[in-house]
Amino acid sequence: MDQPPHHGVREATPTVWVTARPLDTEAFAPFGRVLAAQGQRRPIDLYGGSIDVYRGGPIDADVPVEFLLSRSSVREFRVNFLERHMLLAQSFFPLAGGGFISVVAAPDATLSEHGIPAFDEIHAFLVPEACGITLHRGTWHEPPYPLGDGMIRLTTTHADLSDGLESALNERNEIAALDVDKRNVTERSGVAVRIALP
Repeated sequence: MDQPPHHGVREATPTVWVTARPLDTEAFAPFGRVLAAQGQRRPIDLYGGSIDVYRGGPIDADVPVEFLLSRSSVREFRVNFLERHMLLAQSFFPLAGGGFISVVAAPDATLSEHGIPAFDEIHAFLVPEACGITLHRGTWHEPPYPLGDGMIRLTTTHADLSDGLESALNERNEIAALDVDKRNVTERSGVAVRIALP
């Protein structure tokens, strides 16, 4: 992982740094799809060319899809948890307040002896405000990190996923309920994973 420059501050917990890179469709492909007004335009021309339409991709779920709306403030760029969901390819769409950072590891990422994705398989992407993303089922992730306060985000979910996220943390400070497999990175590994901006 990339190491940001040291400024004379040492942490008690060993730290691994993941540098966020600009979102790129090809680089993001192992983790999901980029949803943006780009690519091949659909030939839907009912309003004199005033509406451009692009295919975003299918909604991939085994259960009825719901939406969550959230308002987020900037939080520490530290990966506290990695979670995954198996019944839904989850999507994140910023509606207001700018872009976000997405931290991901592929569904088939090698797991360390601690039961979390190996550190060299954790990636971070800068998602611009005019884009959304859909994660493949089972992609490990943290909820998006807003790049500005007051970000309003639309997220796809389903009833069990939302109910699972409302569960109390277990003795490991994790959630393993319904369609939520949320693992505590530092408690399992003893290492802090932080995100560096390019």
